[in-house]
Amino acid sequence: MTPHRAGNRERLKLLIDSRSERWSTAERLGHRLLRAGRIKGWETNLPVRVNGQLFYIDIAFKQQKLAIEIDGRLHETDNDLFESDRWRQNALVAAGWRVLRFTMAMLRDHPEVFIAAILKALH
Repeated sequence: MTPHRAGNRERLKLLIDSRSERWSTAERLGHRLLRAGRIKGWETNLPVRVNGQLFYIDIAFKQQKLAIEIDGRLHETDNDLFESDRWRQNALVAAGWRVLRFTMAMLRDHPEVFIAAILKALH
């Protein structure tokens, strides 16, 4: 309605950045990188039930059964979270999913490797 209003560009960036319902800062960065890499077909926090257990995949390419898990610092210091992540990954792999794991540092310092790994897994 007000296309030339001051601040509209920044507001648009914030709207686009928050539309994928990220659960962490690291996930938001992953979403930004996927958009910048023009990678499509992904969903965020996809609920997947395996053997009666409900898991949420950070970034999922459902048709290809490719799960992208992005671990923040909490995954390194919270023993219960660390353990549950391994159980979840094993259950997903046993159910036919491929799982790629990345840390915030990997996304921040090597975004091109993140994108290349996903593209390779998709093709």
